Amino acid sequence: MTTRRRTEPGAPACPDTSVLRIGLVTGLDAGVCGELADLAQRCIAGYSDDRPGSASLVRSRLTNALTGTPPVLMVARDGRKATGWCAVRRPEPGEARARLWGPVVDPSARHAGLGRRLLQLVVEAVEWPLVTTDVPIDREGAGAFFARSGWEVLDTITVLHGTPADGSFSAVTAAGEIPQLDAYVAAAARRFTGVEASFAESTLRRWRDDARFRPENLLLHTPTRSLLLALVQRNAISSELLLAEVWAAETDIRQQLITQARILAADQELATVRAVTRQDPADFVACGMRITGRCHTFTLPGER
Repeated sequence: MTTRRRTEPGAPACPDTSVLRIGLVTGLDAGVCGELADLAQRCIAGYSDDRPGSASLVRSRLTNALTGTPPVLMVARDGRKATGWCAVRRPEPGEARARLWGPVVDPSARHAGLGRRLLQLVVEAVEWPLVTTDVPIDREGAGAFFARSGWEVLDTITVLHGTPADGSFSAVTAAGEIPQLDAYVAAAARRFTGVEASFAESTLRRWRDDARFRPENLLLHTPTRSLLLALVQRNAISSELLLAEVWAAETDIRQQLITQARILAADQELATVRAVTRQDPADFVACGMRITGRCHTFTLPGER
């Protein structure tokens, strides 16, 4: 299908002769993943969620970790150039909703209705309830875009940044000889997140399928069966350690794990430490990290 760009009042002019072709992409080869990653990186530059991206990261985020099934993916092209995309990662066992990624639109192609069209086509192509990825509040127009499209705020997430820290790394990690690590992680998932047993049992398997996962970056506090999952992201410009999950009931254990993760980042010569949390960010702040932004997730009415 094709759509012709139009110019809205006050928006940058778009070439009247440009015709975009929007189509469903059925696979995620290296070339497609590279295109999606490059476009996404341009779109997040300068915002609170600006972070290193790569083709492997796109693949691991969009592919169903348990089945290997690719996403429902719409890509808009101006000739051979990808100018926009929107994808839905299929729900995994235990997930109530599928995850919407995008729409991502090249800055040069905005204000022409392309994002609305991509979103519409993807929503029409799937049958599952949907939730968006994190939408930064400081990203101009993004929240308003979903609100105008009939979506509602489901949750609020805090984004924090910090620097790697000096110190002695002494945490137990999954790279050591940890008996029944799958059972350890599954029990933590049930205890700290309340997910159903079948989903909890697949937690470590899903983490391992992420291109950013390394066993040495899964920190464990075995006396309390707590853990911290950290993921490494690198590109040619920068690198970071993302504190993706901190599962511990006691404040001192949470802060101990966060501090050890900052030391780990220094040992691995990473440029920054980032955390994304739906919980009270006080423990991260107490460990020297600063709040740099907040995000919303959105869902369609009736899908809560």
